[in-house]
Amino acid sequence: MQGSRQRVFDMMEGRTPDRVPLYDLLRNDAVIKHFTGRDLTVENADELLFEAFPKAIDTTRRVRLPEHPSDTRLPDGRRCVTKRWTSWTEHVKYASSEEYAEVKRRELAGPWDRWTEDDQRDVEESLAAYRQKAARLGEDFFFFSGGPGIHLMGIYGEVGLEHFCYYLADCPDVIDAQLEQRTVRAEMWLEHLPEDHGIVAVFSGDDIAYKGGPLLSPAWFRENYFARFKRLIAAYHRRGILVNFHSDGNLMPILDDLVEAGIDMLNPIETAAGMDIAEIHRRYPDLIMAGGIDVSTLLPFGTPDEVRDVTIRAIEDAEGKIMVGSSTELHNDVPLANFLAMREAVLGYRL
Repeated sequence: MQGSRQRVFDMMEGRTPDRVPLYDLLRNDAVIKHFTGRDLTVENADELLFEAFPKAIDTTRRVRLPEHPSDTRLPDGRRCVTKRWTSWTEHVKYASSEEYAEVKRRELAGPWDRWTEDDQRDVEESLAAYRQKAARLGEDFFFFSGGPGIHLMGIYGEVGLEHFCYYLADCPDVIDAQLEQRTVRAEMWLEHLPEDHGIVAVFSGDDIAYKGGPLLSPAWFRENYFARFKRLIAAYHRRGILVNFHSDGNLMPILDDLVEAGIDMLNPIETAAGMDIAEIHRRYPDLIMAGGIDVSTLLPFGTPDEVRDVTIRAIEDAEGKIMVGSSTELHNDVPLANFLAMREAVLGYRL
C-alpha cells in the first residue's frame, strides 16, 4: 500500500502518521487469494505471499510459507508433525533432573563467550536473508528484522513447561546459566553487526505469559529475567535498533518491568487474555502497540460490523499509538469479510 514504510517510520519516530499502520502475519488462504487473484499452493507460495503482503498491510515481522503435511521422526526418534501453516515436535525427555543438569552443564562448559568465524558468518547470512526478503516485499513496505533474544521459551519449549518447572526447582543454577549464556550470545551477536546493518527495528519474541498471567511469578522474572532483558535491549539501542517485543498472554502484572527494561513496542496485545489497550496507553503513552484485535473469538466468529467497531475503539483507546492487526496471526479460520472490515476501518480512520 502506498506510504506504508513512511507511515511506520512516522509512528516509531513520534510523529503522527496519516493513519495507523496495519501489522499482521498473513496465514489465511482467502486473504492471499483476494489480493493476488490466485489460489495459494505450496508450489506458488513463495511468489504469492511476497505479492500479497504489501497489497494487504503495511508491515510484518515474518513471511512464512505453507508446507505439505507430514509426520516424520527426527534422528533422535522424536515425532515431528507439520501441517499447512504450523508444526510441532515432541519434547526432549530426560530420565531425571540429574540427567538434565548433567547434559546442560556439559553443553555450557564450552567456550560460548568466544566469537568465531562461524559466528560472524551467521550474522552476515542472517543479515543477507533479511535484506533479500525486505527487497522482495518492496521499498515501500516495512519489514521487521528478526533478532536474538534471551528466549526463555527455547529452554522450557525443549522439555515442556511441566518438566521445566521440575528442573527449575531441582537445579535452578542450570536454568540461570542457560539464561546468562543466551543473553551474552545475543549481546555478542549485536556487537558484531556491521556498521551498515540497516536494521531499523527488530521483532524479539519470547512467550513468557499465558491467559492467566506470567508463566512464572513476577518475583522470579524480576530476579532472573528482566535485568538480562534490560541488558539486551540496551545492546539493541546502542546499535540504533528499536525493539518490538512479543509475548502472548496477559502481561499486565509485569508490564511495568517490560517498559522499564526499555521496549519500544509491544505485540500482540492479546485482549482476550486481559491485555487492556486503554490502560496500557494510559500508563505508557509513548509505547507503541502492535496487534490488539482478538483472533481467538472476534475475528473468526464475529460479524464485520463487530470487527469494525472493535478496530475503531482500539485506535481511539490507543490515541493512534497502535499498529492494528490480529492478536497473533491471521489464520485460516478468519473469514475474508472480517479481515476486510478490520482493514477498511483502519484505512478510513484519519488521525
